[in-house]
Amino acid sequence: MSDHLKLHPTDGGDERRDDEIVRGLRRLYAAPTGDDYWRGLEARILSRLTTPTIAWWDELDRWMRPALAAAAVVLLAAGVAVVRAHQVQHDVAYESILAPTPHPVETAVRPVLQEPREATFRYLMTSR
Repeated sequence: MSDHLKLHPTDGGDERRDDEIVRGLRRLYAAPTGDDYWRGLEARILSRLTTPTIAWWDELDRWMRPALAAAAVVLLAAGVAVVRAHQVQHDVAYESILAPTPHPVETAVRPVLQEPREATFRYLMTSR
């Protein structure tokens, strides 16, 4: 317990005030004394026990219509995406077949630059 919460023996007024607070708190938190409270509590508990309980699948009933609508929208969007992708693929294949062939100069392969060692080796081998 920290020092500032301890009572000093010279503070007699604080002890009396603490006793009043403790008595007030005990009255507030004391169990009810009347039988009416306990009978009412028992009746509430028993009525709750006799009512049918709600299962987790009963709660899902409320979600069925919105969930089905959302699933339909998702399926529709996926179907549109698949059809559109197929159309694009078909169009690209069709254009690649019908497109004119490029000029042979454009498709000529440039010679690959050779390293100096390979060039020297080829020179020596072909000069004889």
